[in-house]
Amino acid sequence: MRTYILALSKYVITAGMLVYTLLAFLRLGYGSRRGEGAGTALRKSAAADFCMIFLLFLVHAAGLLTIYAARQKPEYLFFWLFQLLAFAAAIVLYRAIYPEGNTALWLNVCMLLSIGLVMLTRLSFAKAVRQFFIAAAGMSLAIAVPALLKRFRFLKRLTFVYAGAGAAALLAVLVLGQVTQGSKLSYSMFGVSVQPSEFVKILFVFYLASAYYEAAGLREILPAAAVSAVHILILAASRDLGTAAIYFVAYVFMTFLASGKWRYLFLGMAAGGAGAAAGFRLFAHVRVRVQAWLDPWSVIDTMGYQITQSLFSISGGGIFGTGLTRGTPDKIPYVESDFIFAAVAEELGLIFAVCLMALCIAVFLDILWVSLNFADRFYRFTAFGFAVIYIFQIFLTIGGEVKFIPLTGVTLPLISYGGSSVLQTIFMFAVVEAIYILQREKMRSFEQRFEREEAAARRAVGRGG
Repeated sequence: MRTYILALSKYVITAGMLVYTLLAFLRLGYGSRRGEGAGTALRKSAAADFCMIFLLFLVHAAGLLTIYAARQKPEYLFFWLFQLLAFAAAIVLYRAIYPEGNTALWLNVCMLLSIGLVMLTRLSFAKAVRQFFIAAAGMSLAIAVPALLKRFRFLKRLTFVYAGAGAAALLAVLVLGQVTQGSKLSYSMFGVSVQPSEFVKILFVFYLASAYYEAAGLREILPAAAVSAVHILILAASRDLGTAAIYFVAYVFMTFLASGKWRYLFLGMAAGGAGAAAGFRLFAHVRVRVQAWLDPWSVIDTMGYQITQSLFSISGGGIFGTGLTRGTPDKIPYVESDFIFAAVAEELGLIFAVCLMALCIAVFLDILWVSLNFADRFYRFTAFGFAVIYIFQIFLTIGGEVKFIPLTGVTLPLISYGGSSVLQTIFMFAVVEAIYILQREKMRSFEQRFEREEAAARRAVGRGG
């Protein structure tokens, strides 16, 4: 029986993920389809949400129960039950507190988290437990973010607070940070390791949105460029070049959106190319990564070992994967943090891996839709900045693992091991949810005012008749 479970569960997981991803794309936009009434659209969205919730718990249960069947240890079964309760509570509470919220986006966050916890449980039970408690605490706090953000009307006026706090946090890492794989990424507070650059991403986007809130002419762009350069140079001095690239891309695209001028995008691309060339000349570990990217087989025993093992894992899984616990992703160094996509592709298969990428794209498009449909420039730029950061980080992570680009060492949001990364991503999505709810409230207020004016006009016509 155990053999059949291990052999067949991967098909259940793949089918569930495939259907869930299709539903995630169907739920994009969240508005009424043309030609449909609001009631019809609401019923369809509710039915889709119910199916997504069912598939989320199906994929999650199939994954963790497969690992339990392979390991035969009761702690795995109890761990699944704890996660089940946590995800159920998060979904029920969110729907109860924010009935007009973007439920599909929240469900996608839960789905990505559940996939990450399944893979981490397979790779390292201790790290999975740690990640689960951090994620559970983050989601508990994040549920309060939309309610709080509605009351904080002064956020767009804290331009220099965001800039100063962000630069100070990054500078503290440069001075006091611990060296990890040659880079200063984190420091310890009360025995807990924190990576401030993850949280400063939120402050950085808030800073740019605030700086461009009223206008995005040369008077606003030059100071924003200077502040962005300070953040990026501190990260470069800390040798955290992957994160520096994320900050730079966020600055370029937010400046492009705010100004609407293509020349800033082209200038940003040119500056990015110059920065990449400078990084290659200045940092030995960048040259090592480029060498491993160009020809990993020639240095397979040294600098090319990680990427070649990643490619072996991805190609060895096939269409449906080897099945959970039946592959060898453990051979990849730092697989939990830097190469978890390769582990997913090996044990859950290429169909699942493609669906995972597609789900990430659906999340990106959902955030983009929220951004481009909000008239308030501050909230529009904030959501857009988060969308850019999210999708570019996914590109860096997966692109590095499949040898499309050199490795950067950044995590796959919500899936890779890393407490700071998970918390930052959860709070980023919570802010997007808050923006969506604000948008819905403004639309409802406009509709109510329009209905009142229309009713008043009809009454006036009636009296005149």
